[in-house]
Amino acid sequence: MAQRYPKRLIVEGSDDLHSVISLMRAYIAWPQDPKLWPVFIENGLGAEEILADGFLTAKVKVAETQTLGVMFDADTNPAGRYTRFRNRLLGLFPALPEALPQDGLVAENDDHKRIGLWIMPDNQQAGDLETFLRLMVPADAEHLWQLSVRSAEDARSIGAPYRDCHTTKATMYTFLAWHDPPGQHPGMAITKKVLDPTARCTIPFAGWFRQLYQL
Repeated sequence: MAQRYPKRLIVEGSDDLHSVISLMRAYIAWPQDPKLWPVFIENGLGAEEILADGFLTAKVKVAETQTLGVMFDADTNPAGRYTRFRNRLLGLFPALPEALPQDGLVAENDDHKRIGLWIMPDNQQAGDLETFLRLMVPADAEHLWQLSVRSAEDARSIGAPYRDCHTTKATMYTFLAWHDPPGQHPGMAITKKVLDPTARCTIPFAGWFRQLYQL
């Protein structure tokens, strides 16, 4: 089904998918019906799957695809992940820059196909979607966020087994567990303004998205 869409975005997982839709609804018209979406968003099931040999080139080569965007987490090595992405696509986009631009990648090849990349949170720092979402916590909820930080730390001190690299994830989902309804996914939290879709951190991302897809 997705191959009928000329504008497509591949993300790591379902939370990324719903977060992008909810965020971009604050900037552009985005109908509820997937058939009317301005960009079809596909769950790529993880960065390693997206960066697997042949995956991205096959997506670009789909005849109906005019613009392909990709979004995944930096985790601990944003530069390394960009290098892998670039190496996968140099054969189709030989002018890709050696370093990922701070405002996100947008490139076009001689076949007039467009490729884009955003590495969460900001194309430069280590981190992930939740690092980005943390910056969307409204100022009037900062006290609740700080309580979530302390709660996650307390849980860790008595044996909670989450890893250091997932601290922001643990804190974010603790924070979301205290809202109505409890445990809502990030996309719903953005829609309900538990997380602010117009926070400063969203402006560069929305700009990249609109530039890539010419919206």
